Amino acid sequence: MLSNVPPFISDEAIGKELSRYGRMVSPIKKIPLGCKSPLVKHLVSFRRMVFMVFKEGVGELHVVFKFTVDGFDYNIFVSSDTDIKCFKCGQTGHLARACPERQSDPGVSERPGQDAAEPAGVVPPAAGVRPAAEGPGAAAAPDLTESEPQAQPAAQAPTGATSAPEKPRTAEPAAAEPRSARPDRKKPWSTEKSSVGSGAVLEPPALTEAGAEVQGNRMETPDTTPVQGDGGDVDMADEPVFKYTLNVTRDIVRSLKALETEIVELQRLEATGDRGHIEALKSKKAKMNDLLDITAQGALVRSRFKSAAEMDAPSKFFFSLEQKNGQKRFIHAVRTESGDLLSESTEIRKQTVSFYSKLYSSERSGAQVVEDSFLVGLPKLSERAARELDRELSLEELHEGLQRMENGRASGIDGLPAEFYKAFWAVIGQDVLDVLRDSIQRGELPLSCRRAVLTLLPKKGDLTHLKNWRPVSLLCTDYKLLSKALASRLTKVMERLIHQDQTYCVPDRSIFDNVYLIRDILDVSRLLGLKTGLIFLDQEKAFDRVEHEYLWKVLETFGFNPGFVAMIRVLYCEIESVLKVNGGLCAPFRVYRGIRQGCSLSGMLYSLAIEPLLNKLRSFLSGFNIPHANASVYLSAYADDLVVMINTQEDVNVLAAILNDFQILSSTKVNWTKSEAILVGEWGGGQPSLPGGLAWKRGGFKYLGVYLGTNEFLNKNWEGSVEHVKGRLSRWKRLVPKMSYRGRTLVINNLAASSLWHKLACVDPPPNLLANIQAQLVDFFWDGLHWIPQSVLHLPKEEGGQGLVQLSSRAAAFRLQFIQRLLTGPRDLVWRAAASGLLHTVKGLGLDRALFLMDTKMLDISGLPMFYRGLFKIWNVFKKQNKGCRSVHWLLEEPLVYGGRLDISGVTVPALSRTLVSSGIVTLRELVNITGSDLLRAEDLAARMGLRSRRVVNQLLHRWRSALTSEEHVQLMDYQHTETGPAEDESFPRLNIAPDLDGCAGPLLECRSEGEMDFGSVSGKLLYRACVKVLNKKKLSGRVDTPWRSVLGFNDDVKPEWMA
Repeated sequence: MLSNVPPFISDEAIGKELSRYGRMVSPIKKIPLGCKSPLVKHLVSFRRMVFMVFKEGVGELHVVFKFTVDGFDYNIFVSSDTDIKCFKCGQTGHLARACPERQSDPGVSERPGQDAAEPAGVVPPAAGVRPAAEGPGAAAAPDLTESEPQAQPAAQAPTGATSAPEKPRTAEPAAAEPRSARPDRKKPWSTEKSSVGSGAVLEPPALTEAGAEVQGNRMETPDTTPVQGDGGDVDMADEPVFKYTLNVTRDIVRSLKALETEIVELQRLEATGDRGHIEALKSKKAKMNDLLDITAQGALVRSRFKSAAEMDAPSKFFFSLEQKNGQKRFIHAVRTESGDLLSESTEIRKQTVSFYSKLYSSERSGAQVVEDSFLVGLPKLSERAARELDRELSLEELHEGLQRMENGRASGIDGLPAEFYKAFWAVIGQDVLDVLRDSIQRGELPLSCRRAVLTLLPKKGDLTHLKNWRPVSLLCTDYKLLSKALASRLTKVMERLIHQDQTYCVPDRSIFDNVYLIRDILDVSRLLGLKTGLIFLDQEKAFDRVEHEYLWKVLETFGFNPGFVAMIRVLYCEIESVLKVNGGLCAPFRVYRGIRQGCSLSGMLYSLAIEPLLNKLRSFLSGFNIPHANASVYLSAYADDLVVMINTQEDVNVLAAILNDFQILSSTKVNWTKSEAILVGEWGGGQPSLPGGLAWKRGGFKYLGVYLGTNEFLNKNWEGSVEHVKGRLSRWKRLVPKMSYRGRTLVINNLAASSLWHKLACVDPPPNLLANIQAQLVDFFWDGLHWIPQSVLHLPKEEGGQGLVQLSSRAAAFRLQFIQRLLTGPRDLVWRAAASGLLHTVKGLGLDRALFLMDTKMLDISGLPMFYRGLFKIWNVFKKQNKGCRSVHWLLEEPLVYGGRLDISGVTVPALSRTLVSSGIVTLRELVNITGSDLLRAEDLAARMGLRSRRVVNQLLHRWRSALTSEEHVQLMDYQHTETGPAEDESFPRLNIAPDLDGCAGPLLECRSEGEMDFGSVSGKLLYRACVKVLNKKKLSGRVDTPWRSVLGFNDDVKPEWMA
């Protein structure tokens, strides 16, 4: 038995562990590997893997047992061959690295001489190879006992390990001992370039002779450049380990099912009082607990769990839980273009490399014919902005980009993560800058930067088709530093170049903008009886098909200087990709097109690349005209998720022609089979015919993760939501007793409830759904008795609560944020016109955003869609204070009715609001148009309102004049002498809001930071806290924050806080 296990783990413990995998037929004879083993003080985290090989020809059984203690890897190699000899001296009992003769001759090579010979036996693989899989069976801690370090004979002592170090040191990997030293075995396994479609795995060739082995997981590329895995790679020699761990998992599942059946039967027999049945039941339950513990430990290992202390902090541990990506990324079989199914690993690699090398090959031809028609009418950068982008790369930019990089992310092919650069930036920063500057000057990056590891992520659909896998590039950190520096420059000008209907990777735009727009267009069409058609275009491998030459031409057309374009071009010059398939790396192949998904620039580059297409569609389509908004919507785009508005057959024909021309220009390809077309309204003249076999549908569809359309489709968003949240919580149920309240809150907020946020921000859930889910969350938190009311739990920890999320308050905060963006968001907000069209339907008023300057409790909103009715419902539980505005436009839009700032009803004429609405005088603009900017023409107003008493009308005008400030009078006089009207895109009046807590009071309702808030700038976090208090005000009213205040005599300024 060969071992690099430290001496304090006894032979008895090793034997006990090995006996779990077979029967011991001979005494243990331990031979040290000779590598330096660290002396660790505590055994904390175990991870185990067993690898067995039986050689039929010689009848030998080889077992490799690997485990990790305190972050150090140890290996035990067991063989039925008992005559293992040293390469150096030919004696048994030790290996070459621990040979006494080697210690006296330090200059001798560890590789054996040509005359050295050793009988075939177990030879350890390289210690650098990591375990392949960590299934549930791999997570159980080995039954090892800790003993005092034992003295070893000098001949067996590991080199350099005669005295224990003061602190743990990383163990040197045990070198593999080859069976032969023939010169041909020392050559690199390949120095010739392989064909692009070969699919050859970068690993040493298999040696057929007994005992032959590979050189660890070090791999040589076709140009002899060493390639090292990123830490998650597994040599294909460990493929049996995958099968073994898979069998272990299946065995555990089968055992659990069998135990469940037996326990149910024994529970039935327990009532007989038979002592044997009772003891058997206890035994079976204990066995089931052990198996469940193994499963839980496996989940913790896969989640990179380190200690229970991480439960009490929102660490990265929480955001990587339950990701079974290792299982999902395994390609079991692929189909060829002819439909044949390939399941053998080598064939899978060859087909995968062939598919992606073809995907990244250029298809651009004849583009000059259509190029000019697409590259006209695009916005251009100013010379000043272009010069700002073109400046030389600086050390500050690189350091800023490095600080923005997240730790723990997969590194590129060089294996150097961001943590390495952060730790040694003071030493290597200037060198990195010099290398990147030199690369930009030469127009080419170093090979490690040009070569990316391409990992495949599954998408929807049949995963035997490679088009249903998304390639993501794992790039080296120095490459990312350059791309981040360029991205920070480019992001400053994206808003000037990209139209507002494209929201991807443009500052101050969001994926929710697209969902809001399509949702409101459907509601406007149904509410007003309009007809429209929406075509959802699915672009096949959109990022991967972008032609590089086309991209450079687009950047030049946008006005980027040649220097900045050259910086971006260097990122794509002579680039290569290395596919990672089922844990192994394939031969590199050249990439001639495509934008690397994983690069900081990729999103912005794609938005720029597709903008010529979107610009041409806007120019030639008729679009959807929104009533009352004086605006048209032609399309909605989030990256390659494109929705086009269709009104006539001519629109369909134009769309098909433009898409065909754009495919010639940029190689973009529309997948008509995955595209969808939705009709809304009555089409009396017949439905337009669609290309590519596409057919019209009605009702609704799923767009950017949200079902939109009729109520039937809206309800699909919430199907299985309760079961989904319950399932997520059930995986943690066994750990709840070991978790603090803070840990339980983090699990609930970040793992269970967060799955609802995306849909909850866009559509309203059915009645009682949130209440049912909330009950599940609270039950999980308490794990039994409920000690305090829910309303207190939802308060922040510093106010005596636990910060447990309240779903209804979170939904209310989402609605307030929608209103906030509607009123004070960007001037070119893409969905504002559609929202205004809906608000204009509020009976008799004809207002949109100005409605929020009124007392909305007095409005009849029954005709609005459910989402907008919910907006006003939450808006009504807050107090509002209009701080006024210097904008002439919004001064003229001030309402005169229903609780507006200029509403004077109830003072002289009780029914004034109803009279003004019936007369069409709702805002100050209409009043000024009738009575002049000085508000003096009483006769005209009386005639318009149908009033005979001029005295009453003069009193009304006097009160309106008194309600205006002197500054506003000046604004009105200036408006009268201005030929052009005020701009409609001026800022909305400043509003302050506060929770309406009238009639309720108490220590728990004190608004420390949620008092009067500036609605234009308040954060979502403060809005949520305010919603918690206003929606729970009756339950919190009068409740003391702590019973100890009166007992211990605390002052009011001393607040309680949970310490657990």
